[in-house]
Amino acid sequence: MPIARHFAALLAPVMIGTALSARAGQPLATDDASTVAPGTCQLEAWVRSGHDDREYWAQPACNWLANLEIAVGIARTHPGEGETSSALQLQAKTVLFPRTEGAWSFAAEAGAARDASAPRGSSAFQNYYARALASWYVGDDLQIDLNAGAANGYGSGTFALAGAAVQYTVVSNVQLLAEVYRDEPGAAKYQLGVRYVVVPDRFETFVSYGNRFAGPSTQWSGMIGVRLQTPPFLPATPASNQLALH
Repeated sequence: MPIARHFAALLAPVMIGTALSARAGQPLATDDASTVAPGTCQLEAWVRSGHDDREYWAQPACNWLANLEIAVGIARTHPGEGETSSALQLQAKTVLFPRTEGAWSFAAEAGAARDASAPRGSSAFQNYYARALASWYVGDDLQIDLNAGAANGYGSGTFALAGAAVQYTVVSNVQLLAEVYRDEPGAAKYQLGVRYVVVPDRFETFVSYGNRFAGPSTQWSGMIGVRLQTPPFLPATPASNQLALH
């Protein structure tokens, strides 16, 4: 195997995991079955630190079409060894069956990720993925999210994606978060976190800690970040007003 392709095979699963965590409702890697509100945008920005690297992310997302959320993520990674690199992630997400009066909602998302410093063959991106999303609203204070899908990385092939997350509101502005997920080949991972709502529907902060089951202690990661949301200012169709739930 050529050296470049071997390097891509090692890097691609990591890039998939980074892209998936970038698009989920931070800090979770497991996404929920909703979009940002029609005619609005949000900006999520966070720092993720690991044993030997650090990532800086900024990701805006907007919903100005009929039930279609478009997100663009930009990252800068500082490894413990080696050169700093940049990454780009694109994703589209739509709600297939909104919650309305029921306890469930269903959605789908697909995306692509690119690391500017890694081999990518003839394609513009090294990694592609798609997931089906389901959210179960057990009550006003408890939500359970389920994900299932697949990813393909340049040099690494296709592998399954899965996730299950719990979001529990302990008081009106504090949520406890927990999830188990698989975003790359190998053992599953877990993550625990807290989300604090500073201003409802406008400003949130979050922190989390995660690691891999049965993995070395050096695979831990910690995250801290913010989420900013705008009031409606983009033209939105009547269909998006009915379908978007977030």
